[in-house]
Amino acid sequence: MPNNHTARNRLAMLRTVLPLVHGLPADTLTAIDRRIAQGPHPTEVAYSYDRFEQIRSQAAATFNTALVRISGNREHLRRWYAGEYASGGTDWVIGEALDAILRTGDVPRYGGRADVLHRHARVLGGRGADKTWARLFLTGPEAFALAVLLVASEGWNRSVLHRMRVPGHDPAVGDDEFDIHLVEIHKRRRPVRLRYTSNNLVDTGPDSPGRLMRHAIEATELARQTLELLGRPTDQLLVSRRTGTPDDPFCLGIPGPSVVARWSIDAGLSTPEGTPLRVSLRRIRRTVQVLIRKQPAQNTEETHDSVYMLRDPASRAEAQQTIAQGLTDALDHAHTVVKMRIMLGDNANELIELSDDPDLARAIQRGDMDTATTACADFFDGPFTDEPGQPCTASFLWCLRCENAIVTRRHLPRLVYLHRGLNELRGTVDQAVWDQDWRGHFHRLHLLLAEHTTTAEQAVALRAISDTDRTLIDRLLHRRLDT
Repeated sequence: MPNNHTARNRLAMLRTVLPLVHGLPADTLTAIDRRIAQGPHPTEVAYSYDRFEQIRSQAAATFNTALVRISGNREHLRRWYAGEYASGGTDWVIGEALDAILRTGDVPRYGGRADVLHRHARVLGGRGADKTWARLFLTGPEAFALAVLLVASEGWNRSVLHRMRVPGHDPAVGDDEFDIHLVEIHKRRRPVRLRYTSNNLVDTGPDSPGRLMRHAIEATELARQTLELLGRPTDQLLVSRRTGTPDDPFCLGIPGPSVVARWSIDAGLSTPEGTPLRVSLRRIRRTVQVLIRKQPAQNTEETHDSVYMLRDPASRAEAQQTIAQGLTDALDHAHTVVKMRIMLGDNANELIELSDDPDLARAIQRGDMDTATTACADFFDGPFTDEPGQPCTASFLWCLRCENAIVTRRHLPRLVYLHRGLNELRGTVDQAVWDQDWRGHFHRLHLLLAEHTTTAEQAVALRAISDTDRTLIDRLLHRRLDT
Protein backbone atom coordinates (compact mmCIF):
# COMPACT_ATOMS: atom_id res chain seq x y z
CA MET A 1 0.00 0.00 0.00
CA PRO A 2 1.18 3.57 -0.60
CA ASN A 3 2.71 5.58 2.20
CA ASN A 4 -0.23 7.84 2.91
CA HIS A 5 -2.89 8.47 5.53
CA THR A 6 -5.41 6.04 4.01
CA ALA A 7 -2.92 3.18 3.97
CA ARG A 8 -1.96 3.79 7.60
CA ASN A 9 -5.63 3.71 8.61
CA ARG A 10 -6.06 0.37 6.89
CA LEU A 11 -2.99 -1.04 8.61
CA ALA A 12 -4.35 0.13 11.94
CA MET A 13 -7.63 -1.71 11.29
CA LEU A 14 -5.76 -4.86 10.32
CA ARG A 15 -3.81 -4.73 13.57
CA THR A 16 -7.14 -4.72 15.42
CA VAL A 17 -8.96 -7.39 13.41
CA LEU A 18 -6.37 -10.03 12.44
CA PRO A 19 -5.46 -11.13 15.98
CA LEU A 20 -9.10 -12.25 16.31
CA VAL A 21 -8.77 -14.62 13.34
CA HIS A 22 -8.03 -18.20 14.44
CA GLY A 23 -5.24 -20.11 12.79
CA LEU A 24 -3.02 -17.23 11.66
CA PRO A 25 0.73 -17.99 11.87
CA ALA A 26 2.66 -16.32 14.66
CA ASP A 27 4.94 -14.63 12.11
CA THR A 28 1.93 -12.91 10.56
CA LEU A 29 0.77 -11.60 13.91
CA THR A 30 4.30 -10.35 14.62
CA ALA A 31 4.47 -8.62 11.24
CA ILE A 32 1.18 -6.77 11.63
CA ASP A 33 2.03 -5.78 15.19
CA ARG A 34 5.08 -3.77 14.19
CA ARG A 35 4.96 -0.02 14.57
CA ILE A 36 3.33 1.82 11.69
CA ALA A 37 5.83 4.24 10.16
CA GLN A 38 5.02 7.92 10.30
CA GLY A 39 3.70 9.24 7.02
CA PRO A 40 5.38 11.83 4.83
CA HIS A 41 5.13 15.44 5.86
CA PRO A 42 2.53 17.54 4.02
CA THR A 43 3.89 19.16 0.88
CA GLU A 44 1.43 22.04 0.76
CA VAL A 45 2.65 25.55 1.46
CA ALA A 46 0.64 28.61 2.38
CA TYR A 47 -0.80 30.83 -0.32
CA SER A 48 0.62 34.30 -0.62
CA TYR A 49 -1.43 37.14 0.87
CA ASP A 50 -2.47 38.33 -2.57
CA ARG A 51 -3.50 34.85 -3.73
CA PHE A 52 -5.37 34.19 -0.48
CA GLU A 53 -7.33 37.42 -0.82
CA GLN A 54 -8.05 36.69 -4.48
CA ILE A 55 -9.46 33.24 -3.64
CA ARG A 56 -11.52 34.56 -0.75
CA SER A 57 -12.86 37.44 -2.83
CA GLN A 58 -13.97 35.13 -5.64
CA ALA A 59 -15.56 32.73 -3.13
CA ALA A 60 -17.47 35.60 -1.51
CA ALA A 61 -18.75 36.77 -4.91
CA THR A 62 -19.92 33.24 -5.77
CA PHE A 63 -21.63 32.55 -2.46
CA ASN A 64 -23.21 35.98 -2.02
CA THR A 65 -24.76 35.74 -5.47
CA ALA A 66 -26.26 32.37 -4.52
CA LEU A 67 -27.48 33.69 -1.15
CA VAL A 68 -29.33 36.59 -2.76
CA ARG A 69 -30.91 34.23 -5.31
CA ILE A 70 -32.08 31.70 -2.71
CA SER A 71 -33.32 34.38 -0.30
CA GLY A 72 -35.36 36.05 -3.03
CA ASN A 73 -37.01 32.81 -4.15
CA ARG A 74 -37.61 31.76 -0.55
CA GLU A 75 -39.49 35.00 0.03
CA HIS A 76 -41.47 34.41 -3.19
CA LEU A 77 -42.42 30.94 -1.96
CA ARG A 78 -43.49 32.32 1.43
CA ARG A 79 -45.79 34.81 -0.24
CA TRP A 80 -47.20 32.02 -2.48
CA TYR A 81 -48.02 29.94 0.59
CA ALA A 82 -49.66 33.02 2.13
CA GLY A 83 -51.94 33.33 -0.92
CA GLU A 84 -50.66 36.75 -1.97
CA TYR A 85 -50.59 35.92 -5.72
CA ALA A 86 -53.60 35.64 -7.97
CA SER A 87 -54.23 32.07 -9.09
CA GLY A 88 -52.95 31.38 -12.60
CA GLY A 89 -50.79 34.50 -12.84
CA THR A 90 -47.06 34.49 -13.56
CA ASP A 91 -46.03 34.89 -9.91
CA TRP A 92 -48.48 32.17 -8.91
CA VAL A 93 -47.04 29.71 -11.44
CA ILE A 94 -43.51 30.53 -10.27
CA GLY A 95 -44.65 29.79 -6.70
CA GLU A 96 -46.16 26.50 -7.88
CA ALA A 97 -42.82 25.49 -9.45
CA LEU A 98 -40.90 26.51 -6.33
CA ASP A 99 -43.26 24.42 -4.20
CA ALA A 100 -42.55 21.40 -6.39
CA ILE A 101 -38.79 22.02 -6.10
CA LEU A 102 -39.05 22.19 -2.30
CA ARG A 103 -41.12 18.97 -2.06
CA THR A 104 -39.22 16.86 -4.60
CA GLY A 105 -35.89 18.56 -5.27
CA ASP A 106 -36.78 19.55 -8.85
CA VAL A 107 -39.51 21.00 -11.05
CA PRO A 108 -42.03 18.55 -12.55
CA ARG A 109 -40.61 16.84 -15.65
CA TYR A 110 -41.99 14.61 -18.37
CA GLY A 111 -40.59 12.46 -21.16
CA GLY A 112 -38.29 10.32 -19.04
CA ARG A 113 -37.45 13.24 -16.76
CA ALA A 114 -35.82 15.00 -19.67
CA ASP A 115 -37.88 18.14 -20.02
CA VAL A 116 -39.68 20.76 -17.95
CA LEU A 117 -43.36 21.55 -18.28
CA HIS A 118 -43.77 24.34 -20.80
CA ARG A 119 -45.74 26.62 -18.49
CA HIS A 120 -43.01 26.36 -15.85
CA ALA A 121 -40.19 26.90 -18.34
CA ARG A 122 -41.97 29.98 -19.66
CA VAL A 123 -42.32 31.75 -16.29
CA LEU A 124 -39.00 30.54 -14.90
CA GLY A 125 -37.10 31.83 -17.92
CA GLY A 126 -35.66 28.52 -19.11
CA ARG A 127 -35.06 24.86 -18.36
CA GLY A 128 -31.49 24.94 -17.00
CA ALA A 129 -30.48 24.37 -13.42
CA ASP A 130 -30.02 28.09 -12.79
CA LYS A 131 -33.65 28.68 -13.82
CA THR A 132 -35.16 25.74 -11.94
CA TRP A 133 -33.90 23.90 -8.84
CA ALA A 134 -30.96 26.30 -8.23
CA ARG A 135 -33.53 28.88 -7.20
CA LEU A 136 -33.73 27.14 -3.81
CA PHE A 137 -30.51 25.14 -3.49
CA LEU A 138 -26.78 25.73 -3.65
CA THR A 139 -24.97 24.24 -6.61
CA GLY A 140 -21.81 22.22 -6.02
CA PRO A 141 -19.43 25.09 -6.92
CA GLU A 142 -21.39 27.46 -4.66
CA ALA A 143 -21.16 25.01 -1.76
CA PHE A 144 -17.41 24.78 -2.27
CA ALA A 145 -17.18 28.58 -2.31
CA LEU A 146 -18.98 28.59 1.04
CA ALA A 147 -16.48 26.01 2.34
CA VAL A 148 -13.63 28.30 1.24
CA LEU A 149 -15.11 31.21 3.20
CA LEU A 150 -15.63 29.14 6.35
CA VAL A 151 -12.10 27.71 6.32
CA ALA A 152 -10.64 31.15 5.55
CA SER A 153 -12.57 32.58 8.49
CA GLU A 154 -12.06 29.88 11.13
CA GLY A 155 -9.16 27.72 9.90
CA TRP A 156 -11.13 24.47 10.18
CA ASN A 157 -9.83 21.19 8.78
CA ARG A 158 -11.52 19.98 5.61
CA SER A 159 -12.68 16.79 7.35
CA VAL A 160 -14.14 18.81 10.24
CA LEU A 161 -16.15 21.02 7.91
CA HIS A 162 -17.18 18.08 5.71
CA ARG A 163 -19.03 16.47 8.66
CA MET A 164 -20.06 19.62 10.50
CA ARG A 165 -23.59 19.75 11.83
CA VAL A 166 -25.84 22.78 11.87
CA PRO A 167 -24.70 24.71 14.94
CA GLY A 168 -26.94 25.48 17.86
CA HIS A 169 -28.16 29.05 18.09
CA ASP A 170 -28.79 31.17 21.16
CA PRO A 171 -29.38 34.92 21.41
CA ALA A 172 -26.67 36.52 23.51
CA VAL A 173 -27.83 36.93 27.07
CA GLY A 174 -29.08 40.43 27.74
CA ASP A 175 -28.27 41.82 24.30
CA ASP A 176 -30.63 41.52 21.36
CA GLU A 177 -28.03 42.85 18.92
CA PHE A 178 -25.79 39.77 19.08
CA ASP A 179 -26.41 36.14 18.17
CA ILE A 180 -24.12 33.25 19.07
CA HIS A 181 -23.75 30.09 17.00
CA LEU A 182 -22.45 27.12 18.99
CA VAL A 183 -20.34 25.09 16.57
CA GLU A 184 -19.37 21.54 17.55
CA ILE A 185 -16.02 20.37 16.18
CA HIS A 186 -15.34 16.66 15.82
CA LYS A 187 -11.76 15.57 15.06
CA ARG A 188 -11.86 11.79 14.66
CA ARG A 189 -8.07 11.29 14.61
CA ARG A 190 -7.68 12.59 18.14
CA PRO A 191 -7.94 10.45 21.28
CA VAL A 192 -11.55 9.98 22.36
CA ARG A 193 -11.32 12.46 25.25
CA LEU A 194 -10.05 15.19 22.91
CA ARG A 195 -12.20 14.62 19.85
CA TYR A 196 -15.02 17.01 20.66
CA THR A 197 -14.55 20.74 21.08
CA SER A 198 -16.69 23.75 20.27
CA ASN A 199 -16.48 27.29 18.88
CA ASN A 200 -18.74 30.20 19.66
CA LEU A 201 -19.23 32.32 16.55
CA VAL A 202 -20.68 35.69 17.46
CA ASP A 203 -22.75 37.62 14.94
CA THR A 204 -21.68 41.23 15.53
CA GLY A 205 -22.56 42.47 12.05
CA PRO A 206 -21.28 42.18 8.47
CA ASP A 207 -17.95 40.37 8.01
CA SER A 208 -18.19 38.73 11.45
CA PRO A 209 -17.82 34.92 11.76
CA GLY A 210 -21.31 34.63 13.24
CA ARG A 211 -22.87 36.49 10.30
CA LEU A 212 -21.14 34.17 7.82
CA MET A 213 -22.46 31.14 9.70
CA ARG A 214 -25.97 32.59 9.73
CA HIS A 215 -25.83 33.04 5.96
CA ALA A 216 -24.49 29.49 5.53
CA ILE A 217 -27.46 28.11 7.49
CA GLU A 218 -29.93 30.21 5.49
CA ALA A 219 -28.48 29.15 2.15
CA THR A 220 -28.72 25.44 2.95
CA GLU A 221 -31.88 25.32 5.07
CA LEU A 222 -34.28 24.63 2.18
CA ALA A 223 -32.16 21.69 1.00
CA ARG A 224 -32.45 20.13 4.48
CA GLN A 225 -36.21 20.70 4.42
CA THR A 226 -36.44 18.91 1.07
CA LEU A 227 -34.42 15.94 2.32
CA GLU A 228 -36.72 15.69 5.34
CA LEU A 229 -39.79 15.68 3.07
CA LEU A 230 -38.13 12.94 1.00
CA GLY A 231 -37.61 10.83 4.12
CA ARG A 232 -33.86 11.45 4.34
CA PRO A 233 -33.48 13.99 7.16
CA THR A 234 -30.02 15.41 7.85
CA ASP A 235 -28.50 18.00 10.15
CA GLN A 236 -25.31 18.49 8.15
CA LEU A 237 -24.37 22.10 7.52
CA LEU A 238 -23.19 21.81 3.91
CA VAL A 239 -25.88 20.51 1.56
CA SER A 240 -25.91 21.16 -2.18
CA ARG A 241 -27.71 19.91 -5.30
CA ARG A 242 -25.97 17.91 -8.00
CA THR A 243 -26.34 18.95 -11.62
CA GLY A 244 -28.76 17.02 -13.84
CA THR A 245 -31.40 14.55 -12.66
CA PRO A 246 -29.48 11.83 -10.80
CA ASP A 247 -31.17 9.28 -8.57
CA ASP A 248 -29.39 10.84 -5.56
CA PRO A 249 -29.47 14.56 -6.36
CA PHE A 250 -28.20 15.95 -3.05
CA CYS A 251 -24.59 16.09 -1.90
CA LEU A 252 -23.82 16.20 1.82
CA GLY A 253 -20.59 17.89 2.85
CA ILE A 254 -17.88 19.32 0.62
CA PRO A 255 -18.29 18.48 -3.10
CA GLY A 256 -15.78 16.34 -4.96
CA PRO A 257 -12.66 17.32 -6.95
CA SER A 258 -14.45 17.79 -10.29
CA VAL A 259 -16.74 20.40 -8.73
CA VAL A 260 -13.76 22.19 -7.18
CA ALA A 261 -12.06 22.35 -10.58
CA ARG A 262 -15.24 23.70 -12.18
CA TRP A 263 -15.53 26.47 -9.59
CA SER A 264 -11.89 27.49 -10.09
CA ILE A 265 -12.46 27.79 -13.84
CA ASP A 266 -15.74 29.69 -13.44
CA ALA A 267 -14.07 32.06 -10.94
CA GLY A 268 -11.23 32.79 -13.35
CA LEU A 269 -8.52 31.56 -10.98
CA SER A 270 -5.33 30.50 -12.73
CA THR A 271 -1.68 29.74 -12.01
CA PRO A 272 1.17 31.99 -13.24
CA GLU A 273 1.53 29.54 -16.15
CA GLY A 274 -2.08 30.19 -17.18
CA THR A 275 -3.54 26.83 -16.14
CA PRO A 276 -6.63 26.62 -13.90
CA LEU A 277 -5.75 26.96 -10.22
CA ARG A 278 -6.69 23.94 -8.11
CA VAL A 279 -7.89 25.55 -4.90
CA SER A 280 -7.02 23.53 -1.81
CA LEU A 281 -8.82 23.87 1.51
CA ARG A 282 -5.74 22.44 3.23
CA ARG A 283 -3.62 25.25 1.83
CA ILE A 284 -6.22 27.82 2.86
CA ARG A 285 -6.17 26.45 6.40
CA ARG A 286 -2.37 26.53 6.39
CA THR A 287 -2.43 30.14 5.18
CA VAL A 288 -4.78 31.12 8.00
CA GLN A 289 -2.50 29.55 10.59
CA VAL A 290 0.82 30.69 9.12
CA LEU A 291 0.11 34.16 7.74
CA ILE A 292 -3.25 35.40 9.02
CA ARG A 293 -3.87 34.31 12.62
CA LYS A 294 -0.37 33.01 13.35
CA GLN A 295 -1.77 30.88 16.16
CA PRO A 296 -3.12 27.32 16.55
CA ALA A 297 -6.52 26.45 15.08
CA GLN A 298 -7.95 23.27 16.66
CA ASN A 299 -4.45 21.89 17.28
CA THR A 300 -1.75 22.14 19.92
CA GLU A 301 0.94 24.79 20.11
CA GLU A 302 3.55 22.12 19.38
CA THR A 303 1.74 20.97 16.21
CA HIS A 304 1.22 24.57 15.15
CA ASP A 305 4.94 25.33 15.44
CA SER A 306 6.39 22.07 14.10
CA VAL A 307 3.91 21.17 11.35
CA TYR A 308 2.76 24.59 10.18
CA MET A 309 5.16 27.39 11.04
CA LEU A 310 8.59 25.75 10.81
CA ARG A 311 7.89 23.84 7.60
CA ASP A 312 6.33 26.65 5.61
CA PRO A 313 8.55 28.92 3.48
CA ALA A 314 6.18 31.84 3.94
CA SER A 315 6.58 31.83 7.73
CA ARG A 316 10.36 31.50 7.46
CA ALA A 317 10.56 34.42 5.04
CA GLU A 318 8.34 36.52 7.29
CA ALA A 319 10.43 35.57 10.31
CA GLN A 320 13.57 36.84 8.56
CA GLN A 321 11.85 40.14 7.81
CA THR A 322 10.65 40.39 11.40
CA ILE A 323 14.11 39.72 12.81
CA ALA A 324 15.71 42.26 10.47
CA GLN A 325 13.09 44.87 11.36
CA GLY A 326 13.53 44.12 15.05
CA LEU A 327 17.28 44.65 14.86
CA THR A 328 16.79 47.90 12.97
CA ASP A 329 14.23 49.11 15.50
CA ALA A 330 16.53 48.19 18.38
CA LEU A 331 19.39 50.16 16.82
CA ASP A 332 17.16 53.17 16.18
CA HIS A 333 15.87 52.91 19.73
CA ALA A 334 19.40 52.80 21.10
CA HIS A 335 20.36 55.95 19.22
CA THR A 336 17.21 57.64 20.49
CA VAL A 337 17.39 56.78 24.18
CA VAL A 338 21.18 57.04 24.65
CA LYS A 339 21.69 60.73 23.97
CA MET A 340 24.81 61.41 26.06
CA ARG A 341 28.18 61.93 24.42
CA ILE A 342 30.33 58.83 24.56
CA MET A 343 34.08 59.39 24.92
CA LEU A 344 35.55 56.03 25.77
CA GLY A 345 38.78 56.29 23.84
CA ASP A 346 42.13 55.11 25.18
CA ASN A 347 43.02 58.63 26.28
CA ALA A 348 40.17 60.14 28.23
CA ASN A 349 42.11 63.36 28.70
CA GLU A 350 41.65 64.36 25.07
CA LEU A 351 38.10 65.72 24.90
CA ILE A 352 38.24 66.69 21.24
CA GLU A 353 34.55 67.52 21.02
CA LEU A 354 35.02 70.21 23.69
CA SER A 355 38.01 71.90 22.03
CA ASP A 356 35.95 75.08 21.65
CA ASP A 357 35.49 75.25 25.45
CA PRO A 358 38.86 74.44 27.08
CA ASP A 359 37.71 75.50 30.54
CA LEU A 360 34.82 72.99 30.47
CA ALA A 361 37.12 70.29 29.10
CA ARG A 362 39.60 70.81 31.95
CA ALA A 363 36.77 70.79 34.53
CA ILE A 364 35.51 67.46 33.19
CA GLN A 365 39.06 66.06 33.22
CA ARG A 366 39.47 67.01 36.88
CA GLY A 367 36.07 65.52 37.80
CA ASP A 368 34.60 68.86 38.80
CA MET A 369 31.50 68.24 36.63
CA ASP A 370 30.84 64.66 37.73
CA THR A 371 27.45 63.36 38.75
CA ALA A 372 26.91 59.98 40.37
CA THR A 373 27.06 58.33 36.95
CA THR A 374 28.66 60.60 34.32
CA ALA A 375 29.95 64.16 33.84
CA CYS A 376 27.52 66.98 33.11
CA ALA A 377 28.27 69.84 30.72
CA ASP A 378 25.51 72.10 32.09
CA PHE A 379 23.68 71.61 35.40
CA PHE A 380 21.34 74.55 34.69
CA ASP A 381 20.07 73.85 31.19
CA GLY A 382 18.97 70.22 31.06
CA PRO A 383 15.97 68.61 29.34
CA PHE A 384 14.44 67.59 32.69
CA THR A 385 14.48 71.09 34.26
CA ASP A 386 11.06 72.65 34.72
CA GLU A 387 12.33 76.24 34.30
CA PRO A 388 15.44 77.45 32.40
CA GLY A 389 18.33 78.47 34.64
CA GLN A 390 17.28 76.22 37.54
CA PRO A 391 19.47 73.34 38.77
CA CYS A 392 18.57 69.91 37.41
CA THR A 393 16.73 67.79 39.99
CA ALA A 394 16.31 64.60 37.92
CA SER A 395 17.65 61.30 39.20
CA PHE A 396 21.25 60.64 38.24
CA LEU A 397 19.99 57.58 36.37
CA TRP A 398 18.43 59.95 33.84
CA CYS A 399 21.93 61.16 32.95
CA LEU A 400 22.07 58.04 30.78
CA ARG A 401 19.70 59.72 28.32
CA CYS A 402 20.65 63.38 28.68
CA GLU A 403 22.38 65.33 25.91
CA ASN A 404 24.38 67.25 28.53
CA ALA A 405 25.94 64.06 29.91
CA ILE A 406 29.47 63.04 28.92
CA VAL A 407 30.97 59.59 29.54
CA THR A 408 34.73 59.13 29.57
CA ARG A 409 36.92 56.15 30.30
CA ARG A 410 37.21 57.45 33.88
CA HIS A 411 33.47 56.79 34.43
CA LEU A 412 33.56 53.21 33.23
CA PRO A 413 34.15 51.48 36.64
CA ARG A 414 31.12 53.08 38.28
CA LEU A 415 28.93 52.35 35.21
CA VAL A 416 29.93 48.68 35.14
CA TYR A 417 29.26 48.44 38.88
CA LEU A 418 25.88 50.15 38.38
CA HIS A 419 25.02 47.68 35.61
CA ARG A 420 25.77 44.74 37.90
CA GLY A 421 23.75 46.30 40.72
CA LEU A 422 20.72 46.87 38.49
CA ASN A 423 20.94 43.30 37.23
CA GLU A 424 20.90 41.99 40.80
CA LEU A 425 18.04 44.33 41.68
CA ARG A 426 15.95 42.91 38.83
CA GLY A 427 15.70 39.58 40.64
CA THR A 428 14.59 41.03 43.97
CA VAL A 429 11.86 43.59 43.20
CA ASP A 430 8.34 43.01 41.88
CA GLN A 431 8.03 42.98 38.10
CA ALA A 432 5.72 45.99 38.13
CA VAL A 433 8.22 48.00 40.20
CA TRP A 434 11.07 46.95 37.93
CA ASP A 435 9.17 47.93 34.79
CA GLN A 436 8.18 51.31 36.18
CA ASP A 437 11.34 52.43 38.01
CA TRP A 438 14.36 50.55 36.70
CA ARG A 439 13.93 48.70 33.41
CA GLY A 440 14.46 51.69 31.10
CA HIS A 441 17.65 52.76 32.83
CA PHE A 442 19.04 49.22 32.80
CA HIS A 443 18.26 48.90 29.10
CA ARG A 444 20.07 52.13 28.24
CA LEU A 445 23.12 51.23 30.31
CA HIS A 446 23.23 47.74 28.84
CA LEU A 447 23.21 49.16 25.29
CA LEU A 448 25.97 51.62 26.19
CA LEU A 449 28.31 48.97 27.58
CA ALA A 450 27.53 46.39 24.89
CA GLU A 451 28.21 48.82 22.05
CA HIS A 452 31.32 50.59 23.39
CA THR A 453 33.12 48.08 25.62
CA THR A 454 34.13 44.44 25.68
CA THR A 455 33.56 41.90 28.42
CA ALA A 456 37.26 41.98 29.27
CA GLU A 457 37.23 45.78 29.58
CA GLN A 458 34.24 45.62 31.88
CA ALA A 459 35.96 43.05 34.10
CA VAL A 460 39.07 45.26 34.39
CA ALA A 461 36.94 48.32 35.16
CA LEU A 462 35.01 46.46 37.88
CA ARG A 463 38.24 45.44 39.60
CA ALA A 464 39.50 49.03 39.43
CA ILE A 465 36.47 50.68 41.04
CA SER A 466 37.27 52.83 44.08
CA ASP A 467 35.52 52.58 47.41
CA THR A 468 34.15 56.09 46.86
CA ASP A 469 32.52 55.14 43.54
CA ARG A 470 31.15 51.89 45.00
CA THR A 471 29.57 53.77 47.91
CA LEU A 472 28.15 56.38 45.55
CA ILE A 473 26.45 53.79 43.33
CA ASP A 474 25.11 51.87 46.34
CA ARG A 475 23.49 55.07 47.63
CA LEU A 476 22.04 55.69 44.18
CA LEU A 477 20.48 52.21 44.03
CA HIS A 478 19.00 52.66 47.51
CA ARG A 479 17.39 55.96 46.35
CA ARG A 480 19.40 58.00 48.85
CA LEU A 481 20.49 60.55 46.23
CA ASP A 482 16.98 61.44 45.07
CA THR A 483 15.85 65.01 45.68
